[in-house]
Amino acid sequence: MLPALSLGPFTLPTRPVLLLLGLWLGVSLVEREGRRRGIGGVLAIDALWGLTAGYIAGRMGALLLYGLSSPWDLLSLIRPVDPTLAPIPALLVAAGVIAWRWHRHRIPWGVGLDAMAPLLLGIALAWALGDWAEGRRYGEPTSIPFLAMLGGGERHPVQLYEAGLVVLGFAVWYRIRKHLQVPGSSFVLALVLYSATRLTTEGFRAESPTWMGFRVPQLLAFAGLMLGLWGLAWMEGRSRDP
Repeated sequence: MLPALSLGPFTLPTRPVLLLLGLWLGVSLVEREGRRRGIGGVLAIDALWGLTAGYIAGRMGALLLYGLSSPWDLLSLIRPVDPTLAPIPALLVAAGVIAWRWHRHRIPWGVGLDAMAPLLLGIALAWALGDWAEGRRYGEPTSIPFLAMLGGGERHPVQLYEAGLVVLGFAVWYRIRKHLQVPGSSFVLALVLYSATRLTTEGFRAESPTWMGFRVPQLLAFAGLMLGLWGLAWMEGRSRDP
């Protein structure tokens, strides 16, 4: 684990640095996908607006959950050290802002979603590495010395497993996306690959919520995988009908 980075006299928290790098990588790829589709850099700007609004909404939601003792607590919105977010408000606001800007710019939904796929994978990669740096969402105990050392104790470094599978998934997505015909299929493919990643890694994760003996995150990942594969086959199959 690596909670902080020392750069001479400066010490930076690792997780925010990784998240910023992941966002930079993802937004750069969104811009590249937009230019490849003849839209230019509009999609990247729309993504930045949505991410900014979603982050503020998520931080506000987390702060209101614990209460504000004074107006000065609002300054913690811009603190990169505390990663606490309310995920549902963050996702809803980010999606709403991006959808509104797509409507203004008359961007087809399928084209916009396809361009957003690498951004989602970039955030997933940065989040997994950030969890490893801070020792969050750790894995089950293991007796394999090398893996135990990477996990910061006698545990599976499940965060690194997830990061590696996300990178592999991105490579697969990058190769296959050129052969998909229907707008929106590339986005569905990214969801399928990420669902497969979570289905695999959740089997090594400790303290996972269960329902009727099954791990809830694995059930959700399996449902996402099956629905995504069905949707991908249906969308591409219709495009090839005579």
